[in-house]
Amino acid sequence: MISSQDAKLTQREREVLALVARGLTNQEIAQHLFISTYAVKVSLHQACVKLGARNRAQAVIFAFKRRAVDTQDAFSMEELADLLASLSPEAIQTVAQLVKQRLEQTHKTSPIEVPPIT
Repeated sequence: MISSQDAKLTQREREVLALVARGLTNQEIAQHLFISTYAVKVSLHQACVKLGARNRAQAVIFAFKRRAVDTQDAFSMEELADLLASLSPEAIQTVAQLVKQRLEQTHKTSPIEVPPIT
């Protein structure tokens, strides 16, 4: 049995999960990647096993959280901006502060200035 903590996703599994995140069906993913729907199902199943996910939605969430799939592989910057624009100004400010904290932790840089939302 594959340990979900140690198993790494293959390139194909990451591609499939990125397309699942975009809302594509197995058939659409197969057409996009020029593979069979069976190959899509196998890749998705293996990704679920490796990530310890019960379904495709949970697999996408786990893959993003573990940085196995980059959000930019699934969404354009414009799409991410549209998503953020749908939030309230308070929620955007909270997200900005959380991003600032993560960047400071990750890069151990000097404090980053986040301008207030007006």
